[in-house]
Amino acid sequence: MTIDEFGQFASAIKTYFPKDNLLSTNEAMDLWFDMLNDLDYQQAYIGLKTYVATNKFPPAISDIRAYAMKAKELQELNEMEAWSLVKKAIRNGGYNSIEEYKKLPSLVQKAVGLPSQLREWALDENYKEAVVMSNFQKAYRFELQKKQEFQKLPQQVQKFIERENKHSYSTQIDQKRQDMIESTNAKEQREIMAFEIKLQGVPMPDKYRQRLEKMQTNME
Repeated sequence: MTIDEFGQFASAIKTYFPKDNLLSTNEAMDLWFDMLNDLDYQQAYIGLKTYVATNKFPPAISDIRAYAMKAKELQELNEMEAWSLVKKAIRNGGYNSIEEYKKLPSLVQKAVGLPSQLREWALDENYKEAVVMSNFQKAYRFELQKKQEFQKLPQQVQKFIERENKHSYSTQIDQKRQDMIESTNAKEQREIMAFEIKLQGVPMPDKYRQRLEKMQTNME
């Protein structure tokens, strides 16, 4: 939020809690702004209103951040919504794993793993939806919680952690996955699909054979 928005925000806090002498000095205003300026104003204000409706004591900085994040969490997919996207991707993932993977939100991609996982689920003769769904939802829950906890931190702390973790194993894996997806062009996708079909020994349905033939014609 901007300095002007924070001024309005601070005024709202003082109005909600007039007897508590909050943010009464320039130093206090500067310190609170430093810890809250990375928040979106609307989310912070909705979080403040939610806090005021459920608490009779004035908020601390941590309360403001926590309630602002709760407002933002409402925009995230829940586990069933995320699974519905994965389920659809699996149906089309036998020969279009990379294309379907690209359509998924970033957090869902992390919970799935790699595009090849969609292909493996799609072509697995022993596929059990209940088992795959349960495992995916556990992974998605973990990724969502990790993201939410990270977002509660002040922006300067987030940047520090990102710099420290820049060369970590998990960060490198994430980067390699994104590089692979972004660098895969149409011709490479065609070749990957053809290779996967040959490798699996699965008869190609007419609609996929026609799609490959069309891609070959367009690329030549």
